[in-house]
Amino acid sequence: MLLLADYPENDAFAKFTTTTRLLIRQFQPTQNMTNTNCDQLAILRAASSHKQNLMKVDFEKVKQSKVKRFLLHHKLNDVTGFTKLESICYNPEVEASYQKHHQTFLIKNNVESVWHTYKTIHPKEAWNGEMVSFGVQYSKSSNSINYLNDHYTGMQQGQILVLNLKMFWGLLHLAVAHQVSEVNEQQRMIKLCYMKGGASEGSQWITLHETEEGFTEVSHLTLYKSKSKFRDTKLYPRLHAKAIAEFHGNVKRKAELINVEI
Repeated sequence: MLLLADYPENDAFAKFTTTTRLLIRQFQPTQNMTNTNCDQLAILRAASSHKQNLMKVDFEKVKQSKVKRFLLHHKLNDVTGFTKLESICYNPEVEASYQKHHQTFLIKNNVESVWHTYKTIHPKEAWNGEMVSFGVQYSKSSNSINYLNDHYTGMQQGQILVLNLKMFWGLLHLAVAHQVSEVNEQQRMIKLCYMKGGASEGSQWITLHETEEGFTEVSHLTLYKSKSKFRDTKLYPRLHAKAIAEFHGNVKRKAELINVEI
């Protein structure tokens, strides 16, 4: 997980903006304009202003001060900033330069139910523990920003998660981000990438397999590197292990309570 593509402006928003401008020009005030026309113009202007507000980060809905500072530092105060972030995934051409971390988790439910849970659990439930908490999410497909109490439609490729890490008994807080690079239905695999500008680069793969007992084994493979060998070999493995254990533990508790018909 960690930090920091320029995409075109959202098509729906572009169409909305063009239509609004045309309608506003249509209803430019004249001496003969009726009260109804004035009301319509006011509604259009209000709708345009509301849409623009939705494109900006509402810092009142972000609870962690470190996440707020992270967003400001990286100029992520609106959706345009998020579209400019670049992921820096694992590069197989330099495989030998990466460190490897691998853990497995057992969830006592069928693989379809567990896969459904991983895809649909709200980030505020999944990333909610002593060490990790959910800050904010950007969704590429809808070009929108999602907060702690917003409705969640499920995990999708292109989403960027910004999380808060509390370490060393709360003495240090870090804001980190990663991108959902792939959600593979056939392989039941989720791929996450680190973000350019952060301390690490590489990828994480969460893959589900059915066991002989009908349960689900979850494999979490991480290939990562940074500029510090000490960090990569001494600090990161222990902190990363704790963070993902919290994440998979939260998914496990929810997954073992549900049953999806196959």
